[in-house]
Order: sequence, then C-alpha cells, then structure tokens
Amino acid sequence: MDDLTLDHARELIDAALASATEHGWLISAAVIDRHGNLVAFARQDGSTLASGLSAQAKAWTAAAIGASTSDLQPLTAPGQPIHGLPHAAGPNRPITPVPGGIPIRATDGTLLGGIGIGGAPAPGDDHLVADSAVRPHQAF
Repeated sequence: MDDLTLDHARELIDAALASATEHGWLISAAVIDRHGNLVAFARQDGSTLASGLSAQAKAWTAAAIGASTSDLQPLTAPGQPIHGLPHAAGPNRPITPVPGGIPIRATDGTLLGGIGIGGAPAPGDDHLVADSAVRPHQAF
C-alpha cells in the first residue's frame, strides 16, 4: 500500500475512540497522511478545543518526522541535540514533541502518515491511546 486510505484512517480513529472510552477519557484523534493532509478527525463530545489542535499537531509531527512524538520529547529539551526542532517547520506547522503522536507504516515499513491523540489526562495517556489504535493495524 502506498497511501493511507480513508477507510484505514477511520479504523484507526475508531480504535482510538474505543480505547479512550474504555479508560473514561475524552479525546480528539487525527490521522494525517504522509503528504501532511488531514485524512480523518474525530472529537468526542465534551473534549476540549485544545485536544483537537493537539491531536492534529501530534499527527502531523509523527507523519513529518516518521517517529513517535514521545521519542522526540527528550531530544528537544534545552541543551539536547535537536532543541530547536519544534520551530524548524515554521509557525504554521510547529513540530510537537509531546507524547501522543505515532507514525503509521505499511507492512514493508513505508511511512503512510501519523495518528495523533489529544485530551487524555496526561501526555503519556495520549501515547497509550495512539499506540493501542496503531499496533493492531500496522499491517496496512
């Protein structure tokens, strides 16, 4: 598979929403393709405006960098090798090194895009939801 389809993106969003509901969390979930386009988005009733913005930024970051946003976080801290990375893409598309964004890959390892979650009680919880959505669906 070369591109992330709407059907696959919806599967990921549905899996993320199910995981969040299981934990009692209100989230937003976004799937961005490898070209930076929003493919699917959902915001649970009662989730915050910030959760939607955060989810999209994390998904974009995972798709743009090809790495989990939680892996980027320690590398972008002051004094670390890529401290300035969050500002590298410019003001309209800041790199967001906050846990909750995970790349989506085809079975051959090709980068298809990224999923981002925002709104869980802690960034590590956003990562947990994203991982639970992507892990069983990595065989696109």
